[in-house]
Amino acid sequence: MSGQSLNTLQGPMLEAIGAMEYFSLASIISILGLTIMTPIGGKLGDLVGRRNMVLFAGLVSMTCRIGLSFTSSAIAHILFRFVLGAATGAFISVPYILAREINEEKVVPRMMGFLASGMAVGGLLGGLIAGALMDLGYMRPAIVFPIIPLIIGVTLITLNLPNKKAERKIKVDVPGILTLTPALTILIIAINYAPKKGFTDIKVLGGLIIGIILAILFVKIEKKAEEPIIPFRLLKNKNYVILLVIGLIGYFYMNSMNIYAPLVAINVMQQPKSVAGILQLPRTIITMILPIFTGVWVAKKVTNHKIAMIIATALVAIPMFVMSFAGANASVILYMTMLGVTGIAESFRGVSITTMAQTCLEPQDLGIGTSLVNFVNTFAGLLSSSIFGIAYDLKTKANPADPALIASGASSIYMLAGIVSVVGVLIVLFMTKDIFNKEKGQLR
Repeated sequence: MSGQSLNTLQGPMLEAIGAMEYFSLASIISILGLTIMTPIGGKLGDLVGRRNMVLFAGLVSMTCRIGLSFTSSAIAHILFRFVLGAATGAFISVPYILAREINEEKVVPRMMGFLASGMAVGGLLGGLIAGALMDLGYMRPAIVFPIIPLIIGVTLITLNLPNKKAERKIKVDVPGILTLTPALTILIIAINYAPKKGFTDIKVLGGLIIGIILAILFVKIEKKAEEPIIPFRLLKNKNYVILLVIGLIGYFYMNSMNIYAPLVAINVMQQPKSVAGILQLPRTIITMILPIFTGVWVAKKVTNHKIAMIIATALVAIPMFVMSFAGANASVILYMTMLGVTGIAESFRGVSITTMAQTCLEPQDLGIGTSLVNFVNTFAGLLSSSIFGIAYDLKTKANPADPALIASGASSIYMLAGIVSVVGVLIVLFMTKDIFNKEKGQLR
């Protein structure tokens, strides 16, 4: 609910403070915080307890929502978005870890289906309520209303969720955190400004060099760390790595849908903000219901996971290509229909890739391995937002508020998302043979 409401409000919020030129940067910074804290949050949850981690992150989220509603500065807006993204990343892995810990293996895909349905309901309500409040002229309530369900959720967690900690002593990889955070931040910001300033600009070039050096240093630190925040040793598992790549591709298109579709609806189609908030209504209805059934179907046979992954990637490519050719003349109905098709893809993705990756892990690696899956998924958003930001800024550089340029920028983004999804289909078809035994329907 929080994330989708911000996606709907991002354009109007930046317009209100005269900062539309920061649209792609605000998107990137928000996802940057999410990406950085996903693996760190998993480790801190083991240290202080998952309930305590969620409670603390929930308090930070509430504070940031209130701060966003009062800020009139682009810098403050971006800072609050970063911290809010980080707070979300701190507990994003918890439900996926618990789904595996408290359920038998055979019912985990069904539990993942329920999680997908819950997120779909939240996304629908977030966009719908935010858009409706904005159309009524209530910007501040539109920004802060997710605090209400957040308080309810925190209360339920306090009353029901055990504060489970790791039984062994946990060491936080401080050197890894201190290199990962600036490495990603500097690289992403440098990449974002490259289309505007040019790759030969001293600040952009310097940022790229420093970011790469820090990234290399981070890898070296993690390989020697006793308890790394990103366990590179798991990357020696070929099957697990292939599933990580498929998961990354499965998430790659999300920002094109969540961020740029509402932007086009409001600034190009000239639709009310409430309409932008319900663009994903058909998708949401599908992802509220279908994952429960796809989870049951996937659980019947291991090889059903492969079919689900093919559907999850192919049914993203098709609507992305359609939306890329629709351009400025696209209708709201077309957008809603195509986004609805991605809902079918999501219903198969959500119950297959993570659960399959978990089966490739040793029991002692379940927590950190699941956190790494979620890190890669959130990194997919960071990677795509950076690439999409470059494509969008190149198209809208002349005038960021021009509806025709906005439409052109969005079309190029949809085309990129479609191409990446086709690559995902090919990987599932030709690179997962060692994962499945077709005759027995079991893992090798």
